[in-house]
Amino acid sequence: MKKAYLAAAVVILVAAGVVGLILGLSPLVEGQVQRGIQSIGISGDGISTQAAVDRVEFSPLSRTLKLYGLRLRGETPQGPISYEVAEVSLRIPLRMLLAYTPLRPLALKDAGMMPVAENIVLRNLALRTPEVRAAVQREEINELRSESELVGRFLDGAPIDALAASYLMGADRAQSYFLSVNMPGKDGLAQLTVKESLVAGWNGPAIEQMRIDDMQSRLNGRESMHMTSFEANGLTLPDIGLLHRLMDAAAMSEDDMDAAVKTLGPIVEEILAAEPPLVRQVRAEGMAFALENGVATVSGAGFDWLSNTPRHTTSYIRDLAVPRQLLQELSGLVMPDLKADMSFESLGLSTASHKKTISIKADSLTDVNCSLTLYDAGVMSGSEQALLLQSFSDLQLTVKDRGALAWLGLNLSHNGRAAAASLHHSLDTGLELDPTPQNKAIREALLTFVQRPGQLEVTSARGQRIGILQLLAALNDPGTLFSCSAVPGKQALEEQINALAAQAAQTSAPAEAAGK
Repeated sequence: MKKAYLAAAVVILVAAGVVGLILGLSPLVEGQVQRGIQSIGISGDGISTQAAVDRVEFSPLSRTLKLYGLRLRGETPQGPISYEVAEVSLRIPLRMLLAYTPLRPLALKDAGMMPVAENIVLRNLALRTPEVRAAVQREEINELRSESELVGRFLDGAPIDALAASYLMGADRAQSYFLSVNMPGKDGLAQLTVKESLVAGWNGPAIEQMRIDDMQSRLNGRESMHMTSFEANGLTLPDIGLLHRLMDAAAMSEDDMDAAVKTLGPIVEEILAAEPPLVRQVRAEGMAFALENGVATVSGAGFDWLSNTPRHTTSYIRDLAVPRQLLQELSGLVMPDLKADMSFESLGLSTASHKKTISIKADSLTDVNCSLTLYDAGVMSGSEQALLLQSFSDLQLTVKDRGALAWLGLNLSHNGRAAAASLHHSLDTGLELDPTPQNKAIREALLTFVQRPGQLEVTSARGQRIGILQLLAALNDPGTLFSCSAVPGKQALEEQINALAAQAAQTSAPAEAAGK
C-alpha cells in the first residue's frame, strides 16, 4: 500500500514539474520571439529597416502564440516603406517548442526543413511604399516550415534578411482574402482588387502554383479590366544574388537611368537564361477590358516555357472578341465583329537566332500563318540603331482571305464594281517594280489576290539573311529577296463587296424605320 502511495506521489511530482516547466515557457518563448522579430530586416544598398511587435502572448497548454502590432518599417532610396500586420495567431509544433528550451541542440540537430508554425492566421495586413498602398484582410497558412539553421539564427536574435529567409522556408498552402492595391499616378488613382489568392507547394525558391481569383482593376473609380482567374505553375525564383543585384540596379535608376538600363539588361538576361525557367506555365481566363466606347473580351490566354536549352516557349490567345462599334470607333472603318484566335511559338536555334511562328485566325476577315528566323541585333540591341541591325531569314507567310478585302472595299464604296476597280487600280499603279521575271510574278500574284481573294504565299530564299537596309534597297526590286504566288478564291472581290453591301442595307433598314 505504501508503495502505491509512493508511486502516486512520484507521478504527481513529475506531472507538477512538467506542468511547471510548460507554464514557465511563456516568458521564455515570448522573449525569444520579441528578440527574433527585431533581428529581421531587408538588406540592400541604401536600405535600412527595423522590425518590432507591440505585444506577444503565448499560451503553453494550447501552444498558441499571438502577436499584436507586428511591423517592419524603414527607408529605401525611393522613400519610406512599412509593412504592418494587426494580429497574427499560430500554433507552435512540439519540436519547435523544444527549440525555445535548453533542449534546442536536440531539436535542431537535423539539417533541412522543419515545421515552425501551424494553423497560422494573419489579419489586416498593410503595405505602404512611395508608389503603392496595399492591404489584405486575411491570410491563412496551414503549416510553415523553415531550415533548422534559420530557426537557430532567429532564436539567437542574429540579423536575418527577410528576402533571403524566404529561400529557406516553405508551406504547402497559403491563402489570402480580399487584397486591394492603390497606386496614385499622373492619370489618377489606379486600383486593383483580388477576392482570393493561393500559393501552393512553396519550397524555398520553388513554388508549384500561384492562383488569383476574381481580379478587377479600376482607374479613377471606373472599371478597366476584370479577370476571372490567373494561374502560374512551376515557378522558380531567381538566384538570391541575382535578385539583390537587380534590386541595386533598379535603385540606381533614381540617380542615373542610363547606367541602370545598361546594368539591368545583362542581369535580366542571366535570370531568364537560368535553369529551370522562372515559370513553366501561365493561364488566364475570363478577361474583359473596358475601353472608352466598348468592351473587348478574351476567353483565355496562356504561356508555356518549355525549356531553356534551347529556349522554347509557346503562347496563345483564345476567343478574342471586339464588337464592331468599338472597332469602327478606333479605326474609322466599317468592320465586322472581331472574333479571333492567336498562337505564337519561339524556338532558340542558337544564342543569337530564334525561329518565330505566328498563327492568327480571324472570323470574317483573314487567316495568317507566318514563320521566320530572327537574328538578334547583338551588342546594340538596346540602342536606337537596333532596328537597323535586326535581320531575318526563311520567311514563310500564308494569308487566306476570309472577307478582309471585301470589308476594305466596302469602305471605299457600296458599289462592288467601283470599289474593286479602285483597289485594283491603286495596287497596279503603286507597284512600280523593276521589269524582271521575279517581279512580274509578284505583281501577278498580288493582282490575282485582289481581283479574286483566295490565298497568298510569300517566301524568302532559304538561309538568306535579310535586314532593314536590304528591304529598303529592294522596294522596287523585291524579286531579289522574295517569291510570291496566289491561289484565286471562288468569288470575285466585286461579288463579295456587293454581298456585304446588301447585308448592310438589310441591317440598317429596320433601324431607320424604328427611328421614324
